[in-house]
Amino acid sequence: MPRNFVFTILRLLIATVVLLPAMAFLSQQTIEPVVLKEQYSYSCKVKHTSGKKHFHIYMPTNWQVKEFAQTLCDSLLAKQSFETVTVSWQPREMLSTEQLLSDNYALFLNRDYALSGLLPNWDDFYTAILSLPSYQISWFSHQDNMQLSANSLKNKRIGLLEDKRSESGYLAPMSELKQFGHGLENAQLVFYPNRESLVNDFLAEKLDIIPSVGHHGQLKRWPASKTQPLQHVSSTLSWYLNDQYADLTPSLVSYLQQYQSRLLKVHTTHPYSLDKGLR
Repeated sequence: MPRNFVFTILRLLIATVVLLPAMAFLSQQTIEPVVLKEQYSYSCKVKHTSGKKHFHIYMPTNWQVKEFAQTLCDSLLAKQSFETVTVSWQPREMLSTEQLLSDNYALFLNRDYALSGLLPNWDDFYTAILSLPSYQISWFSHQDNMQLSANSLKNKRIGLLEDKRSESGYLAPMSELKQFGHGLENAQLVFYPNRESLVNDFLAEKLDIIPSVGHHGQLKRWPASKTQPLQHVSSTLSWYLNDQYADLTPSLVSYLQQYQSRLLKVHTTHPYSLDKGLR
């Protein structure tokens, strides 16, 4: 038997003896899956700060959130006693009574009934400084002359928001879908962490039908023949300011009006005027 062949066999045997314990150890280990968490906040440093306070804002949308926060950091709150600004947009079901009572938020956007459910005496701590009018929620489809029914929804993929307190993305559409009885399969419903990902998948035709509001930038020119209004009309959505920061009301109202007009494309009404104060 050739000498080289014998050495090769010996090397293989030695490698096997060394590797077997390691392989046995690895086979017993549990490999945890990597979980990518949804980012729900954005922070920035206030320019020329004169203090260490933290200005925390909550709103149920991540629409242009970086631009929104940076304007506060770079100009509106500059040279004031705030060190940082953080904007959070986690699902509304994560908003708690404890957070509101601990003054965790300086400013937040929410519906009146939702706030009353969390904190019945909210007006002891917060003041509504700006309100949006009611708006129409509609179904958007890729199909012309859509008439929503149990039959038309068969085998259709329907996108919704996973935020169970979202009126336009969950509550109102789910209420309407339930009217069609038991023909709707759970597998047809696809839930999204935010409206942008929901609309993007709809535009990519990964979804057949979604609920949304007509002023959404990517849906503003959607053909009327491919939409159907929900029977539900939205309730009041308002900005609430912590009473600790009442002196910021005029500047915040002015900026929020610009923000809503520019980014949300809706007209606003508000209970504040520079000459008459709160009313």
